[in-house]
Amino acid sequence: MATINRTPENEKKSFQQIESDNWSNLYLPAICAGVVMTIVLFMAVSCSKQSDKSTAKITPPTAPSVEAPAPAATPATAPQAAKKIVKKHRPANATYVNGNYGVSFSYPRKYSLHSADKQKEMPVDAGFVKPGAVEIASVDMPDTRYPDTDFSSALLNVSVNTGMGADECSQFGGAEKDQSAKIDSVADAKSTESEPTNIAETSAKSTSAAAKPTAVKLGRNEFSEVEHMKAAGERQSDLKYFHVFKNGACYEFALDVETFRKGDEDLAQVDRGQVFRQLEKILASARIKDVELPGVEKAETATSTSESKTQQTTDAKSATTGQATPQGTTSAQQTEKAEVVTPQQK
Repeated sequence: MATINRTPENEKKSFQQIESDNWSNLYLPAICAGVVMTIVLFMAVSCSKQSDKSTAKITPPTAPSVEAPAPAATPATAPQAAKKIVKKHRPANATYVNGNYGVSFSYPRKYSLHSADKQKEMPVDAGFVKPGAVEIASVDMPDTRYPDTDFSSALLNVSVNTGMGADECSQFGGAEKDQSAKIDSVADAKSTESEPTNIAETSAKSTSAAAKPTAVKLGRNEFSEVEHMKAAGERQSDLKYFHVFKNGACYEFALDVETFRKGDEDLAQVDRGQVFRQLEKILASARIKDVELPGVEKAETATSTSESKTQQTTDAKSATTGQATPQGTTSAQQTEKAEVVTPQQK
């Protein structure tokens, strides 16, 4: 059957078919393999590029950082206005308080305060009629207060005497002794003036002032006042004593103004009245509280005993002479009423 159809054309076709089959069998797998290898190579190349990129991006691990907690949010406040700087000024006056004797007063801060424990002796002589004065404090005015004048010093001294009664407190020691010296010093101070009548008037006033203390009111206290003037060479001292009886004791406020002038010095005379007014401002601020003072009961008992003895002696003399003791008799230092207007009362 094979030979029957074997013709040249058929042989040629079969040869071509065999040849095509051989070519497809030989080259087709190689082509496919080449295609596959090309694809695999392309994929390998592409994967290698991606791996290079990924390795370039990889960084070594870092230690974890601890983040600080965020601060709590504060509510927004409105901007404050700039505060004005206020300068605090020290008060012009200072206050002294002594709780043991209940004394207090105000004085200019520029003055010097000296308490009793820092002073060896009293700066001025006490004006009590009995010994036993106790220093409390003193205030000194600056000596440069009145330049180009004969002003030397001025002070206020406070003392107390617990061994005196109310009647004795209204009296002053040394008034008669210092009377003549006061008159002479006033006359010497006024000798440079042209009017001689002023000297006589001043001397007369000095005599009455030394003989009779006056009752004055400064601030809240009513005082018995007397003025003494002393001269020693080129130095003159004008002293004013103020007594008040409180807490069973006699309190004394002494105001002293001293001047000093050499014979060859041409200095103006200081206005003593103005200096005393400055010191009287301190005196007007004085307060004396009710306190119990040591030794006051004994003093009152001794005073009442002496008064009773004096009364008994007077009655005995009256009975002997047959004369009655006149009533209403007062001592030589009888107090006159006078009102002093202080700056606080104006």
